[in-house]
Order: sequence, then C-alpha cells, then structure tokens
Amino acid sequence: MRRKAIRLANNTLVVSLPASWVKKVGISKGDEIDVSESEGRLVLSRDGAAATGNAEVDVSGMDPMIKRILGALYKSGYDEVKVRFSTIAELKTVQEVVREEFLGFEVVDQKKGWLVFRKVSHIEPKEFNTMLRRMFLIIISMAEDSLEAVKKGDGEWLEAISLHDKDVNKIADFCRRILNTTGAEGYRRMPPAYFMVEQLEKIGDLYRDICRGHSGRSPKISAECQRLYDKTNRFLRCFYEVMFDFDLGRLRDFAESRYRLREAFTKAFAGHRPGDVMTLVLLNSVVESAFDMNGPLMASKL
Repeated sequence: MRRKAIRLANNTLVVSLPASWVKKVGISKGDEIDVSESEGRLVLSRDGAAATGNAEVDVSGMDPMIKRILGALYKSGYDEVKVRFSTIAELKTVQEVVREEFLGFEVVDQKKGWLVFRKVSHIEPKEFNTMLRRMFLIIISMAEDSLEAVKKGDGEWLEAISLHDKDVNKIADFCRRILNTTGAEGYRRMPPAYFMVEQLEKIGDLYRDICRGHSGRSPKISAECQRLYDKTNRFLRCFYEVMFDFDLGRLRDFAESRYRLREAFTKAFAGHRPGDVMTLVLLNSVVESAFDMNGPLMASKL
C-alpha cells in the first residue's frame, strides 16, 4: 500500500496508518507506537516488536508435516498460535517443537484437543547478526570436529556432534522470523539474507548426515577423502570470514578455490573407494551450497 505525506506546520510530515493494521494490533488514540529505522525503511510496531497477530491451525493427521507447519507460522512472525490436535503423539510433537525450536516462546494454555503457544520474551532484531554468526560457528565446529571423529573412528562422538544440528535449526528459525518481521541491520535487501540462512541450515543438515552415516558403522574413509574433507571445511570457513568481513577481493579468492575443489571432487569420484561415496557426495553438496551464497551475499551488501 502507498500513502501520501501531508505537511503539518513548517517541517513536520505526516502519513496515515492503514485502518486494517490499526484494527489488527489494537491501536487507539493516544497509544504509543515504536518507530525504528532499518536500512532506509521505517518499521512501526507495538511493544517494541513488529507483531503480526494470532493464528490458528489444526494439525490433526498431518504428521510428518507438523514440525514444518508450526515452523512456518513461527518464521512468518505470529506472536500467538492456537494448535488443534487429535492424538497424544501429535500433542507431544507440538510441545517438543515449541520447547526445543522456538526462541522466546512457551505453551501458555492447554486443554483437551488444543493448546496455545505465545511469545513470552522479546529478542531485539539487532541480535540478528550475533545469532547468525553463532549459527555459522556451530556449523564450522560440526565440520572440524566430525573430521577428527572420523579419523579416530569414534562413532559415539559423531553421534553427539550430529545433535548440534538442533541448535542450528533453532537459530535459523529465529533468524528467518526476524527477517520476515523487522528486517536485519547491515543487509540492504532481506530476500538474499533469507536465502543465506536457508543455505546455512542446509549445510548443517549435510554435516549431520555425514555424522549419522559414519556413527553406526566403521567411519574409516581414505586419506584422499580426508584431505577433501579438510579442504571443504576450510572452504566453508573462508566464506564465513568473507560474510562477516565483506570484501570483493576475498570473495574472488573464495570463488577460485571452489573451482579447484570442483576438479578435486571430479577426480575423487572417478577413482572413488566404496566407503568414500556417501561422504564425497555430502561434502560436494557443502561446497556447492556455500558457493551458492556468494550472489545473495553481494546482493545484500552492495
């Protein structure tokens, strides 16, 4: 929607608030409204947050999509959600998702067949970069620790490392919620930033799958596969450094290393050992997923 600016007095410009938004968030004459500036945009909100109201959803019979449905509502920016369910298993799934994956949310009411979860604490949008950096560092830790665990043949350690993916998912959901509601400081355009969060979560999943694939069997891989594992981890850390200290020259070096890695993976696939196949496929996906973020990074920074 568009609004015309109206001049009052000599230096004051005024725009009217959309009636639908006023009704939805319950604004009355004399109420205070928070106004924040983010990369050339003004964000209006109540109680320090860009609230988007309430939602209601019925997840009866929707397994295994329940987590994804609730995740979509959380990431969209709803502050309160009423969930209807029909089985104890569905209830347990909803409770687990809210408890483990939704930062700042709690179940506040529950009756037979339904429950309500609501935002009970506010995390400032300015925390976006801190949380994004934390998510990236968790993934890098998964990458480096999993290589050491594979070298030592420690399946139990690999299983423990795979559990860090839950932390990655939780932070990724929070970051996407921020981008969908208030936007993030330091990013000129939100869609590219959203894509990068999605890709980082995907990379976390790939390292989780490597850990799980090796934890239940002998985790031995060839020396060449171990070298590619290490190069992939270094490639990922290189993008981390470019992402949080943006520089076109370093981004060029990052791209050049990707093409060298592509050649290395091509040779490895041509002469692969049976025990290396799964790991090589997943590591190659890590490289391509990280490389795919270079365009969105430039779009959000330049």
